[in-house]
Amino acid sequence: MFSSLLSRSAGNAKTLLAAVNKTQARSLNVSMNKVILIGNVGKDPEDHTFKNGGRLVSFPLATSRRYKDSEGNIVEQTFWHKIRLGGQSADNAMNLVKKGTLLQIDGSIRYDTYTNKDGIEVHSTSIQATDFKIQAFPKRKEGEEGRAAAAEEEED
Repeated sequence: MFSSLLSRSAGNAKTLLAAVNKTQARSLNVSMNKVILIGNVGKDPEDHTFKNGGRLVSFPLATSRRYKDSEGNIVEQTFWHKIRLGGQSADNAMNLVKKGTLLQIDGSIRYDTYTNKDGIEVHSTSIQATDFKIQAFPKRKEGEEGRAAAAEEEED
């Protein structure tokens, strides 16, 4: 299509431009499931191993937003997200992440449906993380040694 348009006279430049724009618009017509969250870990990661040998690490992550209400008061609203990690990221999370760690999570939204032990169908929403970046470790109480400090000592 483009070669025939290119071989025509310069008067057809508008036609060529329209064809290119239409092709670009079609290529941009894709869907995406991408999430980036920055928040604090709500509790230490839990390690789940499955019968098939698969492994998953999960933990809650709190994010928040602040806004002014109708009376001008600042209100903070907290949202809890269930984070799931697999593979090498799961290993890293178990070694480095603990309650209070400030993380950036990159991943996608996942919707699952399963039947619980009582035979009730349950719907679950989680974030399937593909990567995480530690933004800050939690402050340690006096005399407490965190996972990160222990990991640093092992590397020395």
